[in-house]
Amino acid sequence: MLLSWKIFKKSVLIVLDNLKEAFRVSGAIFVAAVFASSALNVFLTGDLTIGAPDIQAVKNTNGQDQLVALNFSSQKITALMGGNLIFFIAMSWIAIAWHRFILIEESTNHIFPIWNNSRIIKYSIKTIAIVTSVIFILIIPFSMINIFINSLGLVLILPAVNILLFISFYYLFFRAGLVLPSIALDETMSIKQSFFETKAMSKEIWGLAVIVIVMILGIGVISGILAPNNIIGVLVTSLFQWIVVMVSASLMTTLYGHIIERRPIL
Repeated sequence: MLLSWKIFKKSVLIVLDNLKEAFRVSGAIFVAAVFASSALNVFLTGDLTIGAPDIQAVKNTNGQDQLVALNFSSQKITALMGGNLIFFIAMSWIAIAWHRFILIEESTNHIFPIWNNSRIIKYSIKTIAIVTSVIFILIIPFSMINIFINSLGLVLILPAVNILLFISFYYLFFRAGLVLPSIALDETMSIKQSFFETKAMSKEIWGLAVIVIVMILGIGVISGILAPNNIIGVLVTSLFQWIVVMVSASLMTTLYGHIIERRPIL
């Protein structure tokens, strides 16, 4: 767990020690993504932000209770999906630029970092492949666990099970994720090879996954308290999203540098 903390600490310090470069790499992209997604929300729904739908139980034709999302139109779904796509591409662009800055010290004076079609397409596709694979691996066992717990009436422990699910997700993502920095460096690595390279650090990666979940939960709670449903809320939420993105990209960079390039964790 000590090495896990050192990896996390180093990843945070990478951002703090290179804060000017972090803003240069990500600032313009992040602002453009926030503006574009907010503009899409306003255009399609008339609202600056899209909140969670109101869930209500209603009787279906068989007389059974069925959960229905209220006030969540097709326009809101389209805006939500479009906004997520915008952020996904923007985050891939930022992550690639950050990997390259930390690992090979690539830097430019342009407002936006270098756009490389091949890298961004490969990075995005591989990210989707990893996330989809991890979800596929976890969905069956955790669904069975949830069914078992519900059958015993132990619903109070479901939040703990869900937290374990997210920890497991990040553990598998980190094990497979060395592929992503390798794409940023134009190197070739398979997901299988990434799992092989990270095998010796399996325990440390479990610890790192726990730390990341604690960070995300903490940021989510603080963001929920501080972010009203207006332009201020958008800015506050965007700031916290930026922190998660930069620390996450730094974590993958640190793991790649330590495991593949044998860089020390000081």
